[in-house]
Amino acid sequence: MTPNSGILAGCCNGRVWVRIDGKGSHQNSGELKAFVKNQLESSGGQRVIVDLSLCTGMDSTFMGMLTCLAGRLEEAGGSLHVINAAGRNGELLRGLGLDQIFTVDDGQETLAEAPAVPDCSALPKEAADKAVRKEICLESHEALVAADERNAPKFRDVIDLMRSDRCSIVMAH
Repeated sequence: MTPNSGILAGCCNGRVWVRIDGKGSHQNSGELKAFVKNQLESSGGQRVIVDLSLCTGMDSTFMGMLTCLAGRLEEAGGSLHVINAAGRNGELLRGLGLDQIFTVDDGQETLAEAPAVPDCSALPKEAADKAVRKEICLESHEALVAADERNAPKFRDVIDLMRSDRCSIVMAH
């Protein structure tokens, strides 16, 4: 059996729906990136809705990947909309200033129209080598700093480590 990435995804009415089941982390950021990139290439600018109702937490790599994806979607004429971000998840996103980059809603009430929730299938966990994981971690943290300069001191050490030749593994943070 193929391991589950903890990301459930589906499409409905021109929208990509992504539901995080468990923790959003450096361990499944690559699957999220690959899925949204594939949707952009096959469908053009889309609206991506990320549902955190089943999300038990997020690390900085995952939040940085959301930031990267928001930028790519905007360039393609799409947008990223995070819903059900009440509690700690919303605090984390807002604390990094990411609500200035993409829409962060505690519930679903501010969606322009109630979207039909598609049947979502689990994305398989992809094996990624250390170099790919390191690149994703670096890209994510650089995006957090670019999103809000106040994030620079928080992530400077991680960025420096990822840029160095000394880093042979991705730290769990």
